[in-house]
Amino acid sequence: MPRSSSSPFQAALATGALTATLLTGAIATAPAASSASYPTCNGVKTVSLSSTASVKQPYYKGNGTRNCVLASGSSSTAVTALQDALIACYRQDTGGKDGVYGSKTKQAVWNVQGRYDSLKQDGVYGPETRKMMGWRVYTSGNATTQCTAPGT
Repeated sequence: MPRSSSSPFQAALATGALTATLLTGAIATAPAASSASYPTCNGVKTVSLSSTASVKQPYYKGNGTRNCVLASGSSSTAVTALQDALIACYRQDTGGKDGVYGSKTKQAVWNVQGRYDSLKQDGVYGPETRKMMGWRVYTSGNATTQCTAPGT
């Protein structure tokens, strides 16, 4: 039977390296804690600015919160509301208002996040991005060419 040429130290080192590689891979693929703690946006909430003006923002229907996330693969009216704001207020190319959070919508969110020092630039829409974005203004339910100031 052939004898191994590695010492017990080399075997332990190799086992440690394998374990570290596996752990690093598991950590790298785990979702970010900030996005994992919020539900996926699945609706659109009309938020009043005045008696006639409002904005439409993504929200989670389960408990009515606007603290929710959208990321690659999301598909809903919430994505359409986000795309509307990205197009109207930031002149971003989202590939249209199709309700699908694809690569162009992700890039548009990334671009907007890059405008604000306090935002993590990851292309994922979440509560911090919502708080910093400007949103298209609707007057008496009709879309206008105006947008709110960032942070609305």
